[in-house]
Amino acid sequence: MKDILLKLSGEAFGDDGAIFSKDIISSYAKAICDGLVYRSHVYVVCGGGNVCRGRSFGGKVLADYAGMLASVQNALFLTISLEELGVKTNVVIPDNFTIPMCCHESEIDADAKVIIYAGGVGEPGHSTDYVCAVKSLEHSCDIYFAKFGCDGVYDRDPNGKDGANAVFYPEVSFARIEAEGLKVIDLEAAQLLQKPASDGELCRGYIFALTAENISAMLCGKADDLRKTVLA
Repeated sequence: MKDILLKLSGEAFGDDGAIFSKDIISSYAKAICDGLVYRSHVYVVCGGGNVCRGRSFGGKVLADYAGMLASVQNALFLTISLEELGVKTNVVIPDNFTIPMCCHESEIDADAKVIIYAGGVGEPGHSTDYVCAVKSLEHSCDIYFAKFGCDGVYDRDPNGKDGANAVFYPEVSFARIEAEGLKVIDLEAAQLLQKPASDGELCRGYIFALTAENISAMLCGKADDLRKTVLA
């Protein structure tokens, strides 16, 4: 199976009012570890919404940097859990960041099996979805968007007041997401993912509900019956 990039929503790193949950983070690490039986590498991008969602502060420069640092915290806690399982992991941060125990792109350990990108692209104004798009195109890998409280794409908010009439889309194109402004991934990322990856092929995406069981099924190629939306 080809390598993949896994996007983990930051909100799902905590539980019961706590910002971080060791048990939950450990369950994600175990699911990723299971997937390494079938993949040579797993690339990961963590959101930071459990700590700080920069755009909720008005999208100012300092708030965006705070959001980037929130993603680094989640990446480091996930790394701890992965390395407890014996999985060599690198947390990669932008070149303009300096954080102990993290590295830059040029310093990735050749033995690392899991590469976690944290801190965004080092500049304000870009979402973690955009980071996923950039890295998936670099590595020519598909993106698995594990979303907190969301199992795919609908024509309207399934949890809204008209949610009972929401129509589920088993497949939707990146072009349609951009054209219709569907609020499933960042529109800048959807626009970028319409371009070919470094191997000349187009990347595919998958949106599914974030649970350890679902991550394991997706990484291990056992998700035929899993409810999800394919992005292509």
